[in-house]
Amino acid sequence: MRFKLVPITTPKDYKYSFHANTSVLSWEIWHQRFGHIGYLGLQRLLDKSMVNGFCVDMWSPRPDCVACTKSKHAEKPYGLAEKKDTKLGELTHVDVWGKYETASIHGSHYYVVMIDNASRYVTVEFLKKKSQAGKKIIEYMTHQMA
Repeated sequence: MRFKLVPITTPKDYKYSFHANTSVLSWEIWHQRFGHIGYLGLQRLLDKSMVNGFCVDMWSPRPDCVACTKSKHAEKPYGLAEKKDTKLGELTHVDVWGKYETASIHGSHYYVVMIDNASRYVTVEFLKKKSQAGKKIIEYMTHQMA
């Protein structure tokens, strides 16, 4: 923490001659000084008064940090996706979700999602047991072929 000492004029009966002044800094400066902690973390430090002398200009912007953004990139971004034409029912994406602690209205703890690649039509089937997924997928595929 830096302090700026500013000489002030005081009456002779006072026993000090310098006044410690902490400057109010922007969110961006504090983000850098605290080792690139996120702005929500800084806000929590401020709200809970966890750091003495932590004064923030509340109206300062909270810009995206270039260093933080670059450090999170593991590989170069992908180019535009090539559209691969498929026919209806030719390619289906399937995913089973669950188990959820809270059951649905009809007592289901799982669900299976099936998405047709060509039409992007989404079908959701709710399951009480995970073992029902195979039967639902077969029913979906049979219906698609008909």
